[in-house]
Amino acid sequence: MKKRVIKTIFDELQRDFVLEKPKDLSFGHYATPIAFSLAKELKQSPMLIAEEICKKFENNPIFKEVSSLKGYVNFRLSEDFLNEYATYAIKNENEFAKDTRDESILLEYVSANPTGPLHIGHARGAVIGDSLYRIGKHLGYDITSEYYVNDAGNQIYLLGLSIYLAGRENILHVEVTWPDEFYRGEYIVDLAKEASEELGSDVFKNESNIELLSSWGKEKMIELIKSNLADVGIEFENFVSEKSLYDKWEDSFIKLQKSDKTYVKDGKTWIRSSDLGDEKDRVVVREDGRATYLAGDIIYHDNKYQRNFDRYINIWGADHHGYIARVKAAINFLGYDETKLEVILAQMVSLLKGGEPYKMSKRAGNFILMSDVVNDVGSDALRFVFLSKKSDTHLEFDVDMFKQEDSSNPIFYINYAHARI
Repeated sequence: MKKRVIKTIFDELQRDFVLEKPKDLSFGHYATPIAFSLAKELKQSPMLIAEEICKKFENNPIFKEVSSLKGYVNFRLSEDFLNEYATYAIKNENEFAKDTRDESILLEYVSANPTGPLHIGHARGAVIGDSLYRIGKHLGYDITSEYYVNDAGNQIYLLGLSIYLAGRENILHVEVTWPDEFYRGEYIVDLAKEASEELGSDVFKNESNIELLSSWGKEKMIELIKSNLADVGIEFENFVSEKSLYDKWEDSFIKLQKSDKTYVKDGKTWIRSSDLGDEKDRVVVREDGRATYLAGDIIYHDNKYQRNFDRYINIWGADHHGYIARVKAAINFLGYDETKLEVILAQMVSLLKGGEPYKMSKRAGNFILMSDVVNDVGSDALRFVFLSKKSDTHLEFDVDMFKQEDSSNPIFYINYAHARI
């Protein structure tokens, strides 16, 4: 589109010029300061020159309006031109805007803990990430999609323990006590029943089997997550296990120490992340020698940078905003260029149904499942809603609207318009 606009303007003016996008789009789609560069040559004020330039485009079908403001020439594209361009893009979707670029990107998104099904908050990051991936591929970037499996922390053991208790309660019919931090919901009961079928009910008779149930449950959850993602057309090229990287912690830790940005205080090892914009320094090794949650991020980003991509993009939930500064500081201390990392935050999602908050899933226990919403309104509606607003703005999703078969439903309207083309 921009190339077409530039050619049209050049054909009329026969001069090189700079074409910009105004910060305030109310001025138009494009603007040029060419009148300022011509002022000295023509010995006229930029304002007068801009007005004369505007007259040259009065009958040009590409532009709805060409106006001058303080010496700038602003171009507003016509609806006919935009419709023509959109129609061409739809009819030539495989080739439209396709290009080849000499830049590699590692795009990481979703990366939900493998301890339960994906919920609606994960879905927003998934859709944003997959859309960036598809667009990047089409534009010719060497882009790789990656899911970081957080399987090294205590949460995986808790998953196994939760399945164990659910099995004792529902299979062996033994009375159990459920601590608050355990995973609840029908999906845990379903896992216990499936474990009984695959591993035998005796697996719930001895606590020594909790590790087995943890490993088994993690794999089942990864399968379920992949299935949830496939329901909205999302697949990943790479799944990287946090646990598989932990034997590299010593190498990453040595790099941090060589940077002189670590110190020991109160028996803990800290990094001086406050030197690079973090609100305070952070602990990477506890008093007992165990690595912290941040250490997992450090190992993973060390691994990422060792793969030598030109850029790195992470899509995180908005609740991880505070992690950006500490992770970027650690990347710098590892000896890498932290500016190559961009973090996109996906804000919270609120769902309504019948004017009331969407009910949480009994299967999940305390959150709204992505699969429930997909079954309710379809994957097209889900993707449309999550791409209709900037990722860093709170989003309210009215499920009932997307079940209407009239113009009040944006998906119905878009499909109708597409069929008319």
